[in-house]
Amino acid sequence: MICCPFHADRNPSMKVDSRFHCFGCGADGDAIDLTAKMFQLSLRQAAEKLAADFGLPATGSSPPFLCKPVEKSLNQKEQFYKILCGYRSLLADWRMIYAPQNPEETLHPCFVASMHYAERVQYLLDILLQGSSHEKQQLLNGKEVTALGKAIERYKETEAAT
Repeated sequence: MICCPFHADRNPSMKVDSRFHCFGCGADGDAIDLTAKMFQLSLRQAAEKLAADFGLPATGSSPPFLCKPVEKSLNQKEQFYKILCGYRSLLADWRMIYAPQNPEETLHPCFVASMHYAERVQYLLDILLQGSSHEKQQLLNGKEVTALGKAIERYKETEAAT
């Protein structure tokens, strides 16, 4: 995560890997889009600049044949990232709000959940952001993060009703 160069960003809100995405301003794209935005160039000029900078021939006839599946998995990866970050934030809130005030106090279930699930959520985020492609694919194909997303929605609905 880095600070986004496209808006006044005090906290890191942009992830950069094979693509970039800012969760603050919504800037999104690939290396060519990033170069175009950074240097105020057209997409063609940005591609030519990258080719020149890296000493690559600037021939432009090969189609981006894997664009659709890659975009789909990136969208899913971003959704999982938002779910996991949201849940991590909720758990941190619960840890503060429901922390026992004295040693004799009965532990609130939300406090217990915050202590129980915090490490697991961080582990899943670590896999999503830094895991091997096999680990990431297992996470994206699994149901654990989707179930967390549904649990968060149920919690929000319950909170809104009270």
